[in-house]
Amino acid sequence: MASIYKRGTGWTANVSIMQNSKRIRKTKSGFTTKREAVIWANDTEFKKQNKQLSTKDSLFIDEFKDWYTVFKEPQLETATKVWYKTTTNLLTRKWPDKKINEVTSKDFQILLNDYGDTHVKSSILKIKNIIKSFVIFALDDGMILKDFTRNVTTRSKVKSKDVTLKFLETNEMKKLIDRIRYNDSVSCKMILTAIYSGLRFSEITGLTPADFDFDNSTINVNKSWQMQDQAFKDTKTETSNRIVTMPDSYMSIANKWTLGERFAFEGDNSKPILNNAVNKRLKYYLDIDNSTPITFHGLRHTHASYLLSQDIAIQYVSERLGHSDVNITLSVYAHLLDKKREQETAATIISLNNL
Repeated sequence: MASIYKRGTGWTANVSIMQNSKRIRKTKSGFTTKREAVIWANDTEFKKQNKQLSTKDSLFIDEFKDWYTVFKEPQLETATKVWYKTTTNLLTRKWPDKKINEVTSKDFQILLNDYGDTHVKSSILKIKNIIKSFVIFALDDGMILKDFTRNVTTRSKVKSKDVTLKFLETNEMKKLIDRIRYNDSVSCKMILTAIYSGLRFSEITGLTPADFDFDNSTINVNKSWQMQDQAFKDTKTETSNRIVTMPDSYMSIANKWTLGERFAFEGDNSKPILNNAVNKRLKYYLDIDNSTPITFHGLRHTHASYLLSQDIAIQYVSERLGHSDVNITLSVYAHLLDKKREQETAATIISLNNL
């Protein structure tokens, strides 16, 4: 039988259930009216009779931590682990005593709403997706009976950073190349490599002298260097393992470089230099010519944008960048392709008018 009683300013309901051959009470508090408590108790009794009631009575945060430790932590990179730690800290603050079988969609929506008051939407989505991933596991493992993350939305009161794709125009790219072409600093060598290859920063820092094939004018991308772990790791995706053909103009310059012993581009400490140091050098040269301010990653966009402007097939550009799917390339450079489509449309009409 269910028990309904008033406690403080709200109502509480509990139902007797069997767990591990022992009778325990499943309790829920905070109902505004007695009627709400009765409805919950009747629903719980119904689920009990039809064996649809989860008997897992542990704390949500405890189960989340266990799931992360066993299933996630061993396979995650350090940078990704930061988001799981952030999520754990959030759940510890917001749901310290919340039972795993008591969490509702309303609870989750309130959690995300509160987080959205002080964080950008992309951060909220990361938190939502991590918790959703755990909830799917909990469902499969029988800890909960309903996916409370469904139909929950995200919103933010904090304006996101400008996500406009930034890259150098062709004339700006040529000016930068002219300024650094024969500069012997490690930063300039990395910048020049990025312009001509489109490689990610972690891929360039992960290059070793053996990855340069001067006979065939190629660079072998087969690993990355993770600054956080100070260790070689796999490339971002399986398709990121690739052989990138380089122009002779670049290879003739690179062939005269003195590459490091372990890393192709080594700093004074015999390790790759930091992204921040390379970005400072890049900013210095861009400021001289009043060029578009971009980061090192913007050189990757510059490389791709230039190739697309030269009518290079997007399938090849996608392979060269090491994207796992051409649709990623299409989505990232959609605005460039739209501009190109307008030009092609105009050219098509002119051609048809000449018939």
